Amino acid sequence: MKKFLFSVLVVAVFALSAMAQGATAPAKVAKPAKPAKTAAAPKSDADIAKCTNDKFATSTSVKNGKAAVSGGVATLTGEAANGGGKGGANRSAKACGATSVVNNITVAAKVKAAKPAAPPTKKP
Repeated sequence: MKKFLFSVLVVAVFALSAMAQGATAPAKVAKPAKPAKTAAAPKSDADIAKCTNDKFATSTSVKNGKAAVSGGVATLTGEAANGGGKGGANRSAKACGATSVVNNITVAAKVKAAKPAAPPTKKP
């Protein structure tokens, strides 16, 4: 019986201790609501073309890259060093504000070096 009463007393002390800590904890302050994002004004075709062409001018993976934009649709031309460069050009046009992209960039063909011919063997 003594063990039971002691156990009840211990549980009661822990419960009161937990409640006392909850009462002294500082109240959480609600964060102010973030303002709703407003849609940015769409860029003009000339702005999109300039932005994309500027990116092509500094690109090391796209040669002779050009962008023509009409109605927000960018048409890309040029030659990419690899498929990643072609995809990067697509992402660049989208980042500049193009609503969609027609990617006519070609990927440079890999030129494999010809294996040197084996020297003729001398027959005895």
